[in-house]
Amino acid sequence: MKKLRLKLTIENKILIPFLAISMLSILCFGIILYYNGYTVKMSNNLESANTLVRYIETDLDTMLPLTDSDALLEKYHDLGHERIEIFDENGVSLLGGPVYQTIPKENIIAESQDNVLSWRICYILDREDFQASLLEEQKYIIIATIALLIITVQVSIFVSYNISEPIRCLSEICTEVSAHPERPAGKMEEFATRRDEIGQLADAFQTMLKNINSHTAELLEVKTLNENIVENLPTGIVAYTPAGEVICINSKAISMLTNEEFRNHGKTLQQLLDHILATDQVLHDPLRLQNAEGRTRAYDVGVWRLRWSDESEWGTLCTIDDITYNKMMEEKVSETEKLAYTGKVAAMLAHEIRNPLAGIRASIQVISRRMDGERDKMLCNSMVHEVDRVNVLIEDLLNLSRKRESQKTLLSLNALFDELLMLYSKIAENNGIKINALAMGNLSLYADESEIKQVLVNLINNSIKAIPNGGWIALQARAEQGCIVILVKDNGVGMDEAKLRGILESRTDSGAKAKAGYGLSIVSQLLAQNGGEFQIESTPGKGTEITIIFRRQGELSDEARRRLPTGQC
Repeated sequence: MKKLRLKLTIENKILIPFLAISMLSILCFGIILYYNGYTVKMSNNLESANTLVRYIETDLDTMLPLTDSDALLEKYHDLGHERIEIFDENGVSLLGGPVYQTIPKENIIAESQDNVLSWRICYILDREDFQASLLEEQKYIIIATIALLIITVQVSIFVSYNISEPIRCLSEICTEVSAHPERPAGKMEEFATRRDEIGQLADAFQTMLKNINSHTAELLEVKTLNENIVENLPTGIVAYTPAGEVICINSKAISMLTNEEFRNHGKTLQQLLDHILATDQVLHDPLRLQNAEGRTRAYDVGVWRLRWSDESEWGTLCTIDDITYNKMMEEKVSETEKLAYTGKVAAMLAHEIRNPLAGIRASIQVISRRMDGERDKMLCNSMVHEVDRVNVLIEDLLNLSRKRESQKTLLSLNALFDELLMLYSKIAENNGIKINALAMGNLSLYADESEIKQVLVNLINNSIKAIPNGGWIALQARAEQGCIVILVKDNGVGMDEAKLRGILESRTDSGAKAKAGYGLSIVSQLLAQNGGEFQIESTPGKGTEITIIFRRQGELSDEARRRLPTGQC
């Protein structure tokens, strides 16, 4: 067989379709013979059925005046033809057979009711018996056809094995290589040593495979690097085809474009971006969107047309940068700069005005002593009081220019939570941590914003350090019995009783502070300055929950208390 395989060439494989045609011809020939036998046998049965039915009807019409119907039925019963059944007008068999309604319609091949007694005469053919008898009659033809098919199949297998084996093996090797390109194609070397067309094909395939593997490895390395860079960028990246179909988008862009909560004049960020893409501008003004609760988001969008080396356009690159936190910081810095400038101007004006005022006051007091009239003295005293009032205003300006340790205002916890989420979103994402913040209602707190923010920053940092392999951090705020309660929870490593006891003692014991660190000590101090306190619950392996409570509403000024919403501190 091996010698025969070496003599065969690719041209011999043309035999395969001819063998298939031969097998098909044999099958068609067998089917035609079987169909002809079936047709002839069925025609004979139909002819016999019609003849027998007509004979019985003629016999009924002829013999009925000479004899009664019972005698005729006995005659037909004695006739003993098993396929003939006679039914009365109700369908009951007069020869003792089954009821007419129970006989399958396809088994009745001839019937008639055209006689003086209106009997239904039927010729019944059992299809299964008919098929069995037909197969019995055609068995030699069927056996010959099957034998011819077996011979044809054996010849086809023999020929195809010797002709198509090299091509089949090469095809299997190519399929395996395409599915697992990293595996070496060892069997290909067997075909590469051949001197026919198969050997040339195998040799060329091996050379091509080496080149493809080399280029594929380089492309995969570059592709992986680019995907990691795009995915980890803090900016949303979307690439479009000239037809507007998305071909590349990172998770940052998906999260921003799928958020339909924030809108600008009823349009979502996706709709605004679609409108921008329709224009030819590259740089656009920042987009400012707002939700139903009044919170805002600011996005900086850039559109860059990408072109091939021949200057033909192949797509568009769009960058989306969430600059909400930057805008917020810019506004705060601008406000701080204005306050600082106001303080400098106030201090300068105060120093320039206080000296002349002191001279004016002293001069008025000297003049008042020389006045004899009561009315003139009263006028001088009034002028002194006015000078003192102006001096008080100047003192207020000086106080404005001085730095205070605590600047308490009506702080929105909703806005503070939004700022913290923006500050920690990328840090949490890089560490595999999900962070969320929820303020139940429109909550406000009379406290120093920077100090409360520092408290939450310290607690969030501690939670991130306590989650080594990914987890979650949750911030919650709610109004409870006239006070504000803030919860900071995580599912980190937690603390045992000894460590937790050391943390709690560090709030008052200086020696414990050195052991436990100053993080929670600062938290305790800042909370005390703003009328708050905190509690810690922690379980090893399950996480930590810190509860912050602000109860000091009674110590607020009347003006601040009037500004507070009901049920808030």
